[in-house]
Amino acid sequence: MSRLQAELSNSSVRGVGLAFTNMMLATFFVFFAIANAKSFIANPRLSVLLIVITESVVAFFLIIRRDPDETHHSWQTWITTTLGTLAPFLLRPIDAEADHLVGSILQIGGFLLQIAALLALNRALGLLPAYRGVKSRGLYAWVRHPLYLAYVITYLGYYLSNPSLANLIVIVSGTGFLVMRLLYEENLLLRYPEYLTYARKTPWRLLPGAW
Repeated sequence: MSRLQAELSNSSVRGVGLAFTNMMLATFFVFFAIANAKSFIANPRLSVLLIVITESVVAFFLIIRRDPDETHHSWQTWITTTLGTLAPFLLRPIDAEADHLVGSILQIGGFLLQIAALLALNRALGLLPAYRGVKSRGLYAWVRHPLYLAYVITYLGYYLSNPSLANLIVIVSGTGFLVMRLLYEENLLLRYPEYLTYARKTPWRLLPGAW
């Protein structure tokens, strides 16, 4: 097989993989949106509306993302990425009359942080650990993975307004997989001199002053 044929073959495989991933995300999102829409119609609450908007924005950016320069494929990264990405779609609203005030504040703050991080990433958002260049402006000047921090804040806020054992399990396990994804990403990104320089200037991975 010539080099051109090999490149075309790899491109086709990436295309099929991307199409499958987008279809999977769309399927989970549709079921998630329907469940939350029914709850919102029956009892309009900010937490329910915000979680749907949040996941909609993330799904949109995932669909328009560009191909990476390098991606780390392994069964570990596939498991942590798949479970970490799909876990939030299992969150379900509870039958409550009103949202928790602190929960609403955290959700709004987390949502705004997500928007800021996504705008900084633009089409560089990905699922599997991958290299799409180095982002060092905005929130990325404070921590290396602000989008993951925004996820945690948003989901914590949602839980305060929708406390249930099922939601707690989803958030704890989802956060665990998120941290594992972060570590796998770091293992790949630190191979690049540009990212290594950035990591030295921005020492905090997720939480400023802590880790």
